[in-house]
Amino acid sequence: MMAVTSFSMRDDNEDYPALVIANDMLGGGFLSSRLATRIRQEEGLSYSVGSQVAAPSIDDSAVFLTFAIFAPENADKVVTAFRDEVRKALEDGFTEEEFEAARRGFLDRQQNGRSQDRAIASMLNNNLFTGRTMAFTAAQEQAIEELTLDEVNAALRKYISLDAISIFRGGDFANKLNQ
Repeated sequence: MMAVTSFSMRDDNEDYPALVIANDMLGGGFLSSRLATRIRQEEGLSYSVGSQVAAPSIDDSAVFLTFAIFAPENADKVVTAFRDEVRKALEDGFTEEEFEAARRGFLDRQQNGRSQDRAIASMLNNNLFTGRTMAFTAAQEQAIEELTLDEVNAALRKYISLDAISIFRGGDFANKLNQ
């Protein structure tokens, strides 16, 4: 399953850091995210599930993308669980505990990522292309450090709508769904 929606945003948008953390809690934070907890761990419906927010540095065309890999007989249940978890996040928001864990985890991953030569080379190459310096990265991380839970919940509600998400399923479903 792929679920996707697009919206206008660049990575220098003031809402981008909040949306990144919202995504981390919803599906980007590996097994600790809501989607992974529900779909993979609690209900055992998928082998893998996650989400990402991608906002470019130059174009004003961002996407929220979710994926799940599952057995054909779980197709409808996965889509239902996905929609339910997104709905809950939009209606109820995230908890302070989820928020603090996601924010700290994200910042730790960013710092750890810079311990790899390949990651630094990629960042420097991207900075050359965009005309930025590492000060941009530092400012983004500072913005994440200063976020509030209310800002994160507001960003999710501003940019993500269940009505705007397109859901696609692909695979070998022949003779498997009716068994």
